[in-house]
Formats: sequence, structure tokens, C-alpha cells
Amino acid sequence: MPPDLGKVLHWVVPDGLEGVSLAAFVGERLGLHSGVVKTWIREGCVTVDDLPGKAGRYVQPGQQVRVQPPSLRVHAAEPQALALPIRYRDEALIVVAKPAGMPSHPGPGWWRGSCVNALLHAIQDWPGVGGVAGPGIVHRLDKDTSGLLIFACSDRAQQALLQALSQHQIEREYLAWVEGTLSGSGRIDAPLGRDPDAPQRVALRADGKRAVTHYRVLRPGPRHSLLALRLETGRTHQIRAHLASLGHPVWGDPVYGAGGPWMALHAARLALAHPLSGEWLSFTEAPPLAWEALGPLP
Repeated sequence: MPPDLGKVLHWVVPDGLEGVSLAAFVGERLGLHSGVVKTWIREGCVTVDDLPGKAGRYVQPGQQVRVQPPSLRVHAAEPQALALPIRYRDEALIVVAKPAGMPSHPGPGWWRGSCVNALLHAIQDWPGVGGVAGPGIVHRLDKDTSGLLIFACSDRAQQALLQALSQHQIEREYLAWVEGTLSGSGRIDAPLGRDPDAPQRVALRADGKRAVTHYRVLRPGPRHSLLALRLETGRTHQIRAHLASLGHPVWGDPVYGAGGPWMALHAARLALAHPLSGEWLSFTEAPPLAWEALGPLP
């Protein structure tokens, strides 16, 4: 559990802990990432026998370790009353159903109107991530992509979720209508990097980062086809750039395709082990109703 803000925590180092650093000692007891604990130590929040602690110094049996957790900083984003369905919430994580057109988080050009703004309004009792009262970023969806998105509620949960993501232990499945007729299934293994001629795009590049997308055609059609997709990696614009490289961009994609009133890419399923309990969680979300205009869904 995260420490209570404003409450001084105190431990006496027990016998048998020779060779354990102060950062490791505190981190293990609070369930915090070592980077967070080291920041607290640098800020003077941790003392040993009433003297400022040193992160890398070994603790000794009998020493008195005290921790004064710092107060959370107010999030830079403004809370806003926005329509953002919350599909799951506990002390560790939140799963939301992001609508198309809403950014995942604030950034240059859109400091308002994001999922983070909506969550700051909907929830007031944040344990804090990185010393800030608000949700922690785990992964992102493009602004025009709809569907399931995870946020962390604490440092410990965020670190566990990011590790699971990097080790491909979070299952992410998408649906997409693409332009043209496509059939069968396949695996796209093509590295991606920024397009030097169009910085807002990514392109297939030999010197890019590894990117792997699996696809399966659910409904082929003469004008557009419905696909199920699974991410093995999670690069910026990965699905969009990979499908465009096949000559079948996502329907309505304003960057890699012909554009349209909306973009038909949807994060339909998430499955993961809970970052604290290990319980297996699985979520599904139906695409927006507008998708029915392109054809029947499975």
C-alpha cells in the first residue's frame, strides 16, 4: 500500500540486513520503485539516526530509519468534466473506454480535453505517481483511436505495468476497417522510425525500432475489410503505418490514408495480470455505433 502522506514512518533495522542499501531497505517496505525512494532521499525525506540518509549507503542493525513522505504536487493539467467511461478502478489501476477524438494525455497543443483531464475531475483521492496527484501513463492510444486504455494509480503499480508491457505480458487486441479487399492472416515485422520528410508520420526504416503486428481478416469486402489485430510491440502509429505499408490503410486515417469523418481503429480487448495481486483481468469494449455504417461486426 502507498504510504500515508504527512505521516512519519519509522523502522529499526533488524539483524541480518548487512549489505542492504538504504534505498533498497525503504523501497522494500513501502513497495516503491528505487527511483522514487532515491528522489525522496535527495530531497531530505529520509533520515538514519536523525541524520540525512544516503541512498547507496548500507543500513546497519539497530539504526533508526525515518521517512517523511513528501506532499503530492498538484497535477499541471486542469480537471475537466468530460465524458470518459471508467470500466474498472481499484487502488492500483484504472481502465477507461477512450472515445475517438480525445487525446490520451495533455501535451503541446492540447492541454485540455484529454483522458487525464477527465480523470482528474472524476477522481480526487489519488495515491500519486511520481510525486504528482494524478494518473500515471502506462500506454497511449492515438487521438483518433477509440477503446480501452490503462492508467496507473501509484508508483508501484505503474512500474509493474510498464515492466509487464515491455515483456509483452499485456494482451492488446484491436479492430480496424481498412481500405480495399484483404483476406487471410499475416504477421508484419517491419521496423518503424520517424519519417524525415513528414515529422508527424512514421515510416518503415531499416534503422527504426522493431515493430511487429499480427492481423486476421474477419470480413473481406470489395471496398473495405474488417481486421482483428494483435500488437507484439507498441510503437507510435504502429498499426496505421504497418497497414498502410500493405496498401490497405485504416479507413478514415487522415495521415496514412484518404481521411474521413472518423478513423476506424479501436482497442477492443485488454488482458493482464493485476500489478499487485496477480489476478488475471480481461476487458472488452465494443466499437462505436458509427462502425455499423461500414458493415456488420462479428
